[in-house]
Amino acid sequence: MRSLGPRMEVAVAMTILGVGAAVVAAMHLTWPEPELPAMAYAVSGGEAGVSDLKPFEINDISGAAVELTPGSEGSRLVRLSNPNSVDIVVLTLQAVPGQPLDETQNRVPDCPSGVLTVLPMPEPVTIPPAGSVEVEMVVQIAHDVPESCEDLVFPLTYSGRAARA
Repeated sequence: MRSLGPRMEVAVAMTILGVGAAVVAAMHLTWPEPELPAMAYAVSGGEAGVSDLKPFEINDISGAAVELTPGSEGSRLVRLSNPNSVDIVVLTLQAVPGQPLDETQNRVPDCPSGVLTVLPMPEPVTIPPAGSVEVEMVVQIAHDVPESCEDLVFPLTYSGRAARA
């Protein structure tokens, strides 16, 4: 097998490590009481140059789905865990809403995912070795939400980047 060469190997490693995390959780846009629980879990990659570090974990620990009404604001509690033996700094954490799902887990194209916004983590956080930190992600719902969005679950995909502290 042919070697990529040192420069190409570094470029490939930086690309792979710089991608970040993908975690899926759920936000429930509803008018009555929410019934579906949130989904959670996955891992994220670190910053380039820290290939010896294990990826940090992102867990949406909010519990059940959050009830949102048009024009309201809610939050998701997210636990960031460091499986490494050194301090790490989580530089960024964001969540992107996906296409909403009905109770049978089918996509609802008449309800745009853009009615839901999750604000990124406002500042980096340091996590001690084998420790964890909980952060709150603020969720906002638009004022002009179509009726087709009632009683739907919005999947959230979390992602983040970390570096050695």
